[in-house]
Amino acid sequence: MGQEWFENASRILKELAAQHGKPGDSFSLCERFTGAPAEISPSGLAAWHFRVEGMHAEANRGETDDADLRITGDYGSTLPMARLVYTPDNAEQRKAHAAKFPTLIEGDVSKVPGYLSELHNRLAVITA
Repeated sequence: MGQEWFENASRILKELAAQHGKPGDSFSLCERFTGAPAEISPSGLAAWHFRVEGMHAEANRGETDDADLRITGDYGSTLPMARLVYTPDNAEQRKAHAAKFPTLIEGDVSKVPGYLSELHNRLAVITA
């Protein structure tokens, strides 16, 4: 999650919210990755969070405690899935990986906007 990745993630998120967001919808997410390489995070914890309000989105580096959904996983273990473009054909692969390398998910998954799968897929192709 270097600076270039974060800037792209923020831009893509804003584009998707503008295209697919709905007035009155609200969602926030914080992703935390433990064991991150020193060049990503000297402390070993890499994190980013974002908030979507209707058709507007704002992303920031670091953690937040007030997200609707908080996801924590090991950096190295989550990287293969972060690089994978999700398709129906690889759903079983994703399930097997999640069983082998569980992540901590805290919060309400039902609030996740459907277009966030497109955010993941667009980030997958640029994740180093």
